[in-house]
Amino acid sequence: MADQEMVKDLVRGAWDMHIHSGPDVMPRKFDDIELAQHAMEVGMAGFVMKSHFVGTADRATLIRRMFPQVQAYGGLALNNAIGGLNPIAVDVAGRLGTKVIWLPTTDAANEQANIAGQKDESKLPYWMNIVREMRASGIKSDPITVLDENGEVTEPTRQCLEIIARYDMILATGHVSPREMVPVVRAAREAKVQRIVITHPEFPSTFLTVDQQRDLTKYDVLFERCFTQPFTGKVAWETVFDNIRQIGPSTTILSTDLGQSTAPYVEEGLATFIGRLLDAGFTHSELETMAHHNAGQVLGALEPAAA
Repeated sequence: MADQEMVKDLVRGAWDMHIHSGPDVMPRKFDDIELAQHAMEVGMAGFVMKSHFVGTADRATLIRRMFPQVQAYGGLALNNAIGGLNPIAVDVAGRLGTKVIWLPTTDAANEQANIAGQKDESKLPYWMNIVREMRASGIKSDPITVLDENGEVTEPTRQCLEIIARYDMILATGHVSPREMVPVVRAAREAKVQRIVITHPEFPSTFLTVDQQRDLTKYDVLFERCFTQPFTGKVAWETVFDNIRQIGPSTTILSTDLGQSTAPYVEEGLATFIGRLLDAGFTHSELETMAHHNAGQVLGALEPAAA
């Protein structure tokens, strides 16, 4: 079993780029203030707050003022609540200092198709209840795709990518399908987007094979591997470990994707994740790369390591 002092040392200074804190339209285990308090107590470097429905950059600005010991960053997911692939919303986000723009998540055509195929109602995500309530009341919420019928990146997507590049924000791929991944990442590079993160490649609807991940490495991307996927049994722990071994710690970011009301606190989930990786044979240095350096560098909070 991993040395718990080593685990604590690795949690200290770690980043988490994928946290669902409140206030939100669904139940959350903690709000932004409690998140910052917990992060400060264990010495985390910082985090990114994610909502599927609203931007969080303004909240992050206030949290940084309240808790200068940790760096809080905001993001925006391009779902229907903000107009989908909406260049105006992306531009406003850039002006607010938003760090991360996620391509569609809950409203991605890929995610909607995946949810529609589930037979067990008990396993449907809570946000699906919100979508159903809206539809029942006559509010239209069409699935969003980043590609047109010819497999080309749509014009609204391209405009969003150009604005992400203009404000030097991070593009995260959200819940777009593996089929959409390479075309949109390629288009992002053509639009001069400098920082690209592949969102949870072990999540069921966005699952990428090792070969698909290798194909994406040519675009100099980072892979955000999240704790909640193996923790909840959506993927085997060993699959995550093997993907990291084959693609490399140098391209991996560790995040938690926590905030669910029945889940652990972020620092608990992060400690469990780090402990499992140590037990699987990853070194202290590799964990520092994945938990500290890669996220810190892509967020612009750390200088790149010397070659």
